[in-house]
Amino acid sequence: MAGSLTISRSLMDIVNTIEHEGDINSKVKHIVENELIRRLNRYELTIKSLEKKYGVPFLEFKRKETAAKKGYSYEVENDLWEWESSLDGIKTVKAERKRLKKI
Repeated sequence: MAGSLTISRSLMDIVNTIEHEGDINSKVKHIVENELIRRLNRYELTIKSLEKKYGVPFLEFKRKETAAKKGYSYEVENDLWEWESSLDGIKTVKAERKRLKKI
């Protein structure tokens, strides 16, 4: 069901400045797609960085109980949280990109 939405003139001016082609829906869709790609790249970069830091992929890091072996230090726990969040973020972004393609 399509509905109406009010966008402020100031916001509309910004959208029109950064997106030149198409109607408002296609402009916003393009902006959202670019943001999803940016987030996906950030999550993937984080994962690659952590894999390099620990020398193993996430599942092996967990299987080897690396956090326990490192005494559950703040750094390791923070890295583990960031790793898990990035993996979850990738799943979410990919699902949202699929949804966006159907619009």
